[in-house]
Amino acid sequence: MSAQLFPERQLYFRANGVVRFISVSHRTQVFISLVLLSFIGWISFTSYSFIFRAEILAAKDMELAKAEKNYTDTNNQFDRLKNDIQKSTMALEQRQIYLQQLLDADKSLSSSIIPDEKQTGAENDPPQQDTGSNPDISFVYSDHEQQLAGLDFSLMRIEQQQQALAERMIDRLSTKISYVENTLKKSGIKSRKLIQLAENKPSMSMAMGGPFILYSENNNIDLSPNEPFAKLYTRYNHLIDLESAVQHIPIGKPVKKYYISSSFGIRKDPFKKKWARHHGIDMAGWWKTPIYASANGTVTKAGRNGAYGKFIEINHGNGFRSRYGHLSKIKVKKGDLVSLEQEIGLMGTTGRSTSPHLHYEIWFNGKPINPQKIFKASDNVLKIQRQEYDS
Repeated sequence: MSAQLFPERQLYFRANGVVRFISVSHRTQVFISLVLLSFIGWISFTSYSFIFRAEILAAKDMELAKAEKNYTDTNNQFDRLKNDIQKSTMALEQRQIYLQQLLDADKSLSSSIIPDEKQTGAENDPPQQDTGSNPDISFVYSDHEQQLAGLDFSLMRIEQQQQALAERMIDRLSTKISYVENTLKKSGIKSRKLIQLAENKPSMSMAMGGPFILYSENNNIDLSPNEPFAKLYTRYNHLIDLESAVQHIPIGKPVKKYYISSSFGIRKDPFKKKWARHHGIDMAGWWKTPIYASANGTVTKAGRNGAYGKFIEINHGNGFRSRYGHLSKIKVKKGDLVSLEQEIGLMGTTGRSTSPHLHYEIWFNGKPINPQKIFKASDNVLKIQRQEYDS
């Protein structure tokens, strides 16, 4: 068969006018064919290997690029988580400082501290992290991520505990605010007006300061007015404003022994026997009965004042003034600073008066209010002034 495919052949060629030939035997043709086939096979194999190797390298390059992207993404995610935890930690620290300030300033709020929670099981374990499907990348940050995830979980629990504490403190503050507002209502004083007058005056209840930073950034915390810390901040400021304003209410009784001979409001005038408005109360007693200041303040008037006779007016601040009429003797002068229950004069019947008594008035925001309402609420007002609320 091979002899038929490769018969003996003669190759003729001419050189310098001479014709020559070469005989190519069967074996030689077979040998040359095998060499050619081997060379072609080698060329084909090397070409295929080169192309295949290029495809492998391209695939490896794509895999490496993907790995680098995953690495970069993981690194960025790690940095974001770290930054978020740092910001959360700072915010929690600021909020804890504020809570401690409130507790130190108002001991009655300490009863609002939440009890230690005993929780077991999965609630105390940090959330498990999904390391992904590429162990070559995830192992780089797996330990750090788990540590940060555990810290983030701990911060979340602290934030929840702080919110629970804030809610309890809000309840306590709301109770105290209601107590103050009900007391003011009984006294005939509008709390809104009291606060308005106190807005431009420094608070007298305590000295506090420092930044108040709500735990909000990157934590999806609701900052609406009903958010616990915003609500706590608002309620507490409202309470200290009320307490500061209440300090000015003249709650003392200017006479120790007396009886009411004429009440506040509409009455028949003792001289003209016609109905008239009476801006104070008449506190009847013995001649030269001591008269006392009903609160701390500054004497703005001391001397004769028409129908009031010998007269004293004291400015107690925040819109409150007290007036004392028909005195037999004045023991203070204009500009004097007086204190609660300091003797300022003696009872008499000077001016438009029928018998010894003290005509006593309390004015708030330019309008007279009934002193008897103040007397009835005086115990509660005193508790507020001393911050001795009912528990």
